[in-house]
Amino acid sequence: MNRGVALLLAAYVGSLMAADPEQGKALYYGVEIERTIQGEHYTDANCETCHGEDFYQRQERKVQSYAALEAFVEGCNTNLDVGWFPDEVTDVSAWLNREYYRFEE
Repeated sequence: MNRGVALLLAAYVGSLMAADPEQGKALYYGVEIERTIQGEHYTDANCETCHGEDFYQRQERKVQSYAALEAFVEGCNTNLDVGWFPDEVTDVSAWLNREYYRFEE
C-alpha cells in the first residue's frame, strides 16, 4: 500500500470510527487482513528464496522474541537490499509470527 493511500485511509477510518464504531472496527479488520496478505506475499516472494518452512520450525532458533524477529527481518531487508519500507517489515514479521513463532507482540 503506498503512503498516500495509507494516509487517506487513516483519515477516512478516523472519521468513520468517530461517527460509527462498528464501521470503524470493520475497516480496521479489513486493513489487518490486507496487511496479513501483504506479509504472506512478501515472505513468499523474498524469504523463501533462502529459508524453507523447516527454518522457522527448528528447535534451536536464534529468535526468542517478537522484537528479535522484527530485527532479523529488518536484517534480511537491509543486508539483501530487499527494499521494504518499515511497514512492510512489520507486515512480514507479523505474518511470520502468526504462522510460526506465536510471540507476544
